Amino acid sequence: MLTRPRLYIRENGYRLLGRASLLLGFIFLLAPIVLLIVFSFQKNIYFSLPLQGWTMQWYHQMIYEGVLIDAVLNSLKVSLPAATGASIIGFCAAYALNRFVFPGRLPMATVLILPILIPPLIMGVALLGLLSRLGLQGELYSVIIAHTLVFTAPAMAIIQLRLAQMPPALEEAAWDLGATELQAVWRVTLRWALPGIGGGWLLAFTFSFDEFIIAWFVAGFDETLPVAIYNAMMAEHRPTLNAIGTIVFGLLLLALLGAELLIVPLLMRRGTARAGR
Repeated sequence: MLTRPRLYIRENGYRLLGRASLLLGFIFLLAPIVLLIVFSFQKNIYFSLPLQGWTMQWYHQMIYEGVLIDAVLNSLKVSLPAATGASIIGFCAAYALNRFVFPGRLPMATVLILPILIPPLIMGVALLGLLSRLGLQGELYSVIIAHTLVFTAPAMAIIQLRLAQMPPALEEAAWDLGATELQAVWRVTLRWALPGIGGGWLLAFTFSFDEFIIAWFVAGFDETLPVAIYNAMMAEHRPTLNAIGTIVFGLLLLALLGAELLIVPLLMRRGTARAGR
């Protein structure tokens, strides 16, 4: 049997080991991003240490490289409608799954979540084959269709989390006050679900803007930003890639923080409601 001092030392040792492992994991994940940001401000064209000085020329040059700017615009053209479509379909699916009991309810939920569980490579090949048969491959709207299909699942999950906190009596009260079913959904349910819809939209937008493999398969000549960056890296080294990568990282980080500000209160409210029961 271990004495109390030895037990205390062992517990502290395990705790320190866990914290050290967590710290190393964060360093491993964040080091490439930090290097990307640092090297986007260095004067030298190639990565080198020590740094040769600081400059903003790569950010200025990025503006004049039409290929990357067009790729950013293409990504926005894809991500905005894809996130909107995923949020609309996700809300309709979440509402049906929360409010109604019908045959095939569980298989329907499984089918809606399935695209996000399939490896992107397999999903990209499957979507390329399907869109080719329909004559829809090689255009930006092909990527919009693919991303809407794939990223409906995370949007639906967030919206369903919000709708699960809504008392069904609110809709019933709206009906008693003379509202039709559609009016009750529009004026009561939709307003209640707005934080979840906003969080789901931001999450779907972030995933869509950053997605590479599916877009690479179905986009054709209209490249999204991840595809354009990949092709540029395969052709030659461009310091402007560090600059645009830094800007995109900042924008996506803001989007994720916005989604977290909407999603975390939902989780806390759900936990509070369960504790109250």
